[in-house]
Amino acid sequence: MRSEVAFALFLAGSVILCAAPREETTRTEEPRYDPATEINLLGTITEVREVPADSSLSGIHLMVKSPVQVFDVHLGPAKFIRQFEIRFAKGDEVHVTGSRVKTGNGVHVVLAREVRKESETLSCRRAKGEPNWE
Repeated sequence: MRSEVAFALFLAGSVILCAAPREETTRTEEPRYDPATEINLLGTITEVREVPADSSLSGIHLMVKSPVQVFDVHLGPAKFIRQFEIRFAKGDEVHVTGSRVKTGNGVHVVLAREVRKESETLSCRRAKGEPNWE
């Protein structure tokens, strides 16, 4: 009798586990920094925005207008960026060194390694692209 009760409880537990909703993930894999695609760009910030944590490439982004085009520049996680005194605003002139890569959606983004504004420098990544926040 005990073994029948234990088996029934086991089956009931299994059914509950199988019926539990599974967490769907909508995040695509984030692109990796590639030193071979490193670019230097000079431009003016047209927008500063924060991408939510549940999105791909979450964190602080700068939209930087160069003479050629507007670039989406990903700096890093908001918590990491906010610990520094350097602040970015619309109209600031910046010099960005970073890797221009394609996201899973096919959109180009620049993963910033270094961003300079006047005499201030924000170092987001090391020379080979490893993030400074990890």
